[in-house]
Amino acid sequence: MPGRKLPEEQRREAILRAAYAVAAREGLAGVTARAVAAEAGVSSGLVFFHFGEKDALLAALLDWLLAHTLVAGELPPPVRPDAGAAERMLAVVRRDLTALRRARPRVELFFDYWVLGTRDPGIRETIRAALERYRASFLPLARAVVAESPERWGAEGAESLAGVAASFVEGSALRAVHDPEGFDPDRAMSALVALLRPPVPVSTPRP
Repeated sequence: MPGRKLPEEQRREAILRAAYAVAAREGLAGVTARAVAAEAGVSSGLVFFHFGEKDALLAALLDWLLAHTLVAGELPPPVRPDAGAAERMLAVVRRDLTALRRARPRVELFFDYWVLGTRDPGIRETIRAALERYRASFLPLARAVVAESPERWGAEGAESLAGVAASFVEGSALRAVHDPEGFDPDRAMSALVALLRPPVPVSTPRP
């Protein structure tokens, strides 16, 4: 009900969750102080108090969205104790691809922001920085992969591999939005598995 008492951070979080619900339902154009206030059960004045004008509310919602969509920095899921770096990296990518289905509304909204960023330098820079952090989150595992097979990757291998892994997930996000029924994380992984796993030596038959 309007005017309920909550700690400041909880109130701000509740307003942002309400803004996300409005944006997911009506798009970014529908994110107004009045609509968000109605969704959150608070007054429009309280929304203005916390976020000011619509541009500031949209910027705060983007920060919230990125924090709940890009999983940079999270620990990798459990794998076999003896798993090599390549298997650990594949597990992280598979985790993120699998999460795309559950996160589809957030991913769709992220692409709405991407379009908005073509006209708004602040939005564009926020997205660029977030994607760079996501790419950087793969660097520790990429360095471990390269350290196991330096002859395969070369001096710049870790940077390139981290970029490939991040771009692979980002491209799959677009596929998951536009073809949710046809998107299969396991099938999508096949090319990356072939890239990361070392080739199996082919034995030459004895004459």
